[in-house]
Formats: sequence, structure tokens, C-alpha cells
Amino acid sequence: MDNQSVFEINEGDPLGWAYRLANTLHITTRPSFILREILFAEGDCLDPVLLEESARILRAYPFMQAAYVTSTRQPDGSHHVLVVTQDDWTTKVDLGASFDQGFQLERLDLTEENLLGQGILAAAYTRRRKEQRDAGLEFQQPRLFGTRTDATFGIGRTRVGSFFEQSLEYPFVGEVGRFAIREEYRRRDQLFNYATGATGPEAVTNALVPYNVEWGEVSLATRIGRPGNLTMFGLALSREQIRFGGFPGDVEIVRDSDFGTTFDAPVEVRRAVTPQARERTTTRLAAMVGQRNLRFARPSGLDFMTADQDVRLGSDIGVTVGRSVGLFNGSELPSPDDLYGRINLFAGHDPGSSFIFLNAFAEARRVDTDGDAWRDVIAEADLYSYLRTGALEGHTLFVRASGSIGRSLETPFQVTLGGREAVRSLVEEDAPGAARMLFTIEDRIVLKSLSVMDFGLSLFADAGKVWAGDVPYGTDSDWVGAVGFGLRMGFPAGGRGLARLDLAFPVGHEGDPVFRVTMIELTGFLGGFSDDQLDRSRVTRVGPDYFVNESR
Repeated sequence: MDNQSVFEINEGDPLGWAYRLANTLHITTRPSFILREILFAEGDCLDPVLLEESARILRAYPFMQAAYVTSTRQPDGSHHVLVVTQDDWTTKVDLGASFDQGFQLERLDLTEENLLGQGILAAAYTRRRKEQRDAGLEFQQPRLFGTRTDATFGIGRTRVGSFFEQSLEYPFVGEVGRFAIREEYRRRDQLFNYATGATGPEAVTNALVPYNVEWGEVSLATRIGRPGNLTMFGLALSREQIRFGGFPGDVEIVRDSDFGTTFDAPVEVRRAVTPQARERTTTRLAAMVGQRNLRFARPSGLDFMTADQDVRLGSDIGVTVGRSVGLFNGSELPSPDDLYGRINLFAGHDPGSSFIFLNAFAEARRVDTDGDAWRDVIAEADLYSYLRTGALEGHTLFVRASGSIGRSLETPFQVTLGGREAVRSLVEEDAPGAARMLFTIEDRIVLKSLSVMDFGLSLFADAGKVWAGDVPYGTDSDWVGAVGFGLRMGFPAGGRGLARLDLAFPVGHEGDPVFRVTMIELTGFLGGFSDDQLDRSRVTRVGPDYFVNESR
């Protein structure tokens, strides 16, 4: 085993003293932790699949900059296995400043991602972005009592109350694990921020609706087959609850996007948001089945500057069907008789040096009412492509097509067309609606790697449209777009840290150029296919795609 610290020291490097000091201050991941993560032991029969899976499990930790597991055949027929890891810097003080719609100090985080070298995450943070005013503590223990059980605990305050999160999860271990079990409970007082689409110094730009979400789940699953061809079966018992305790008297408005000052909402605003303020509590028994035919590749320079990245290739499909049952519904809230369904699909393909990914899902509840209607219908589909050719070395052409929709929502829901992950020349509140289509094309160019940092450029164009649907303040927009350029920086050189500075110019709409600074690649395989604006409207979170921990 060779567990290395953060920085490699090269003779004659003028910054060698700084790297030595950083390595001295850093606590390197303990060999005992690494040995517990790998899937084989000294004296076992050699299995290349277990070596590969062990390396991928180690690389999934955010504090691992690199991890490799290799074997060399010895003259006597045995194999010498070498486990090499290199840490990333784990003690982080993050002043989350952004230049999105003016300078904003969005967060202050104090995080240790690898406490005592044992993979434990401990964090204290405060978040202050738009309507959000959160402060909390978080603790994650990936090796509870020496087992493979992951424990998570979080507690804190929000703008309108408090939150509490707790989970225990024994995940499928890579592609070889056969059993998994999860227990989760979370409760949060929160605000839903409706954009109104209005502009002007005294315009009502936002409506804030307080509500409380409570969720509990116990689920278990098993897999049969072999790595690369796995079938999953699972069961889950869940309870969800959504309350609008002070509605409509506690609804507030924001003028001119000034979230520091709010006002009581007038009658017309309360009336507009009422259709999506339905209280309920539901206990549901669900069955899950999934088919997973995956392999993994490690290309470099997709979403990172030059670092390798584990990506899934193949297909993964899951189906969930749940039925409400008359358990634990002793509250005064309505308890609808419903049938829940969800389907999710992932596919990845690598034609030559390029990569194409498709991710889609749809979910809904069928409520037994007089109309016997579908409610809370949410669907999304994303197509991501990374196109490369040997004729343009150092260039990666990223292409995205993404569509999302919500219909017959009884819980708060709204999408908008602007922001960091949509049309980048629009502010986040622009063009609210129920359905959205987005297109992005971006040329990511690697320029040069220095001993300290990687540098690159990006040239991009966005286009999008929103349809009104049946959500509050929904509007039918025109097709609008953005063109722009930016600087991409990776730190340290060859590592997984990334920062972007982008300048976007409007196309097809009026407005000034928008300058943004982000500290992660938001659009791409690394950022995930999940849409934050859809995620905030999901109360039910049962399905193979939620259940399987891809990183572990």
C-alpha cells in the first residue's frame, strides 16, 4: 500500500517548501480505512473485477484525488497487488461568493472531509442565497462501527424554522454487492420561491410560501446476476407528510428581488398559489425492480480539466410501484388513497473517443377521487454528448438537450428559464412556467497545465423556451438564447478541483451581459442529471435510482 499525501514534491520546484508544509499539516488517509474499503484480502485468489471495483470505490470519496489498484505476476505464480492512493486537500473554509446578479456572499462553510484520516465528514455552514437562510451542522460516518454502514446526521435552522436529517444505509458495494438496506428520516421547514416574471423597481418579483415536509423510509433490496448483468428486487415502506400550517396568512412577497425585506402577500398572490398548497399524509408500500447492465470507463478531461473521471456505460432501468396503506395516518391531515408509479432510465455509450449519455424519469400519483385522476406528474429527459476528434486535440465539444415538465401539481412546483444551469444570459427568476426545453453547445478547450494549475477556455451557446402549463405565474416564452465565453481553471494541476468564470451575452432578448463565477462544473455528467428545480418539488423519493449508491 502506498497512501500518498496531497502534493507531489519535485526536486528544484520553487514552491516545494509550500507543498511540504501543506503535506505536513494534512492528515493522510489511514491505511486501516483503505484496507476496510477494498474488496479483497491478502491470500485471496486474484479477481481482476474486485481490484477494479476497489479502486472505483476509493475514487468515489471526495477526499481522494486518485486511487489505483494494480497487480504484477511473480515468478512463483502469485500476484503482488499494489494499492496507490493520493489525497485531496480536505480541510476547507469556503467563502461562497458569486457574481450572479451582482456580488453575493452565498455561504460560509467550514468542512473537514476526512477527519483523522478515517473518511469522516464534519461540517458547519451557513447558506444565504435568495430566499435561503440556512445554518447547520452535518456529520457523515462511512464506516459505522467498522461495518460498511453509512451514517448521516444533520441539524440546523432555516429561514422559517428548523430541519433534521438522519439516515443509516448499507449500500450495494460496487457492482459485486448482493444486499442493501436503508433507513432514512428527514424533516424541514422551508420556503418555496415562486418567480412572478415581473420586473421593475417596485414589482413583486417573488412569492414565498412556507411549508413543512416530513419523510421517513425503510427499504431493502437484493441483486442477482453477475457484474455487468444485475437484476434488483426491493421493497420499501415510506411515510410522507406535507403541511401548510399558517397558509394563506404566512405567504410573503419580495419586491425587486430583495430577499432581505419581505411583505405580507396581497389577496391576489395568495389566490394564485392556493392550487399548489394541498396538505396530505400518506403511508405507502412500494415494490422496486431494476435491470442494470453497466461497465465503467475512465476518460480524462470530460468535466474536469485533465483529471480522469469514472463514467457509467451501458443501461440501467428501474420501475417502482407503490400503494397507499392505512398505517400511521393518525394526524388530522387528509390521507388520499393513491397509487404511485415511477420509471427511470439511464444509458451510456462510447462511440470511439466520444461519449453519449441519456437519462430520463417520470413519476406520478393516481388518486382515487371522483375523477380518478393523475396528480403530481413530473418528468425529465436529458441527453448529454461529449464529442472529440483527433484533429482537434485538447477540444471537447459538449452538447446538451434537456426537457422537463410538471402537470396537475398539488405540491409547489415551478421551473424558470434563467440561471447557472439554463440560459446563462437570463437571471434565475426569468420566464417561470410548468415545462421547459434547453439546448447547450460548448467547446471546452484545454490550454496549458502549469505545476500549480490547469487552464482552459470555453465557448458556449444556450437556447431555451418555457411553457405556462398550470403553475402559478406560468408564461409562454419565446425561444431565447445566450452566447459567451469563459475561463476554466483546475487546481491543483491534474486534480479534480474546478472553477469557472463565464460571461454570457443575450440573444433574442434584452438585457445586459451576465458574469458568473462557479466552483464546480454544473452542466455535465459530473454535476448529475438531476434538476434542482424539479428536486425541490419531490416529496416521494423511492426507486432504484434513489436506492442505489452509485459512488459506493
